Amino acid sequence: MVPAPSATVADLIARAERGFAAAKLRRDGLDQRRKAAIDGVAHALRPTSMDPAIPARRLLFLDLEGPEPLAAVVLGDPDTATHLTWQVSGAGIRPGTAMWGSAREAGELLLAQRAAGAERPAVIAWLGYPAPGLLRAVFNRAARGAVERLAHDIRRIGVLLPDDVHTGIEAHSYGATLAAHALARLAAEEVPTGSRRTRIDTFATTGSAGIPAGLLADPRTLGVPVDRRFEAVATRDHLARWGRVLSGRTAVVGLPFAVEGHPASGLHTVTGHNTSRYVPGTVPAEYGYRDPGTLSLHNLARILNGTTPAFT
Repeated sequence: MVPAPSATVADLIARAERGFAAAKLRRDGLDQRRKAAIDGVAHALRPTSMDPAIPARRLLFLDLEGPEPLAAVVLGDPDTATHLTWQVSGAGIRPGTAMWGSAREAGELLLAQRAAGAERPAVIAWLGYPAPGLLRAVFNRAARGAVERLAHDIRRIGVLLPDDVHTGIEAHSYGATLAAHALARLAAEEVPTGSRRTRIDTFATTGSAGIPAGLLADPRTLGVPVDRRFEAVATRDHLARWGRVLSGRTAVVGLPFAVEGHPASGLHTVTGHNTSRYVPGTVPAEYGYRDPGTLSLHNLARILNGTTPAFT
């Protein structure tokens, strides 16, 4: 039987969570990677697994049928959102090992967007591709292979969103390479008469491993206004810089924004490549691009709310 078309994102979530309940019942008969993905998703969805300030997590999809498990988790309510952000992660970030951390980072972004003035933000932690290891991340093959999945998911959610919602992609490391390919695919699509084009209003990258120069030669290729593209690479983010050198991808994606801290405002400096580095009690403290209390997260929240960074 062909499932009925979804009228809301809540319909997609309900369907995914019914499928997840069935997957948990057959967990013991699956291989270790699929067991780990089920366990990772279950931990991310568990109400008591995170700070209670972070909204409840809902499952958008868990795909156990392909070579690698894939998943996405939603925080907030896309059906009534004023802002929707896709958070795309980079090399090595997969549901079996990083679903809880990715969902927590999405929650921290949502809270930061609220603090920056967004009325009803929603964030999707998207781990929907077989993220390559560091060595394979110098090539574009994994991004090109996953582009249709990300474009498909953005498209199927986009047609269900309110007309006035502000949409954005926040992509880290190799996720920026994939996101750029997906944006180019969406921008190039023919839209039937009377249909609405899937729109991404803002594109922000952190620790980007680079964007193929061919996707940036024409300002129209990505479908995102040039003045709504932003990028940041921390001073001590050597992986991002070496990734660009070794891959030959361009270092210029968009307008720069600061991640080096603002002591007068109590905002910390990003001290490496990872999205999350902070461990309480560690001296000296280290911070990632999505860690609470960083200038990076503060600026990302403003950018993804449709405004501009507080500090550049």
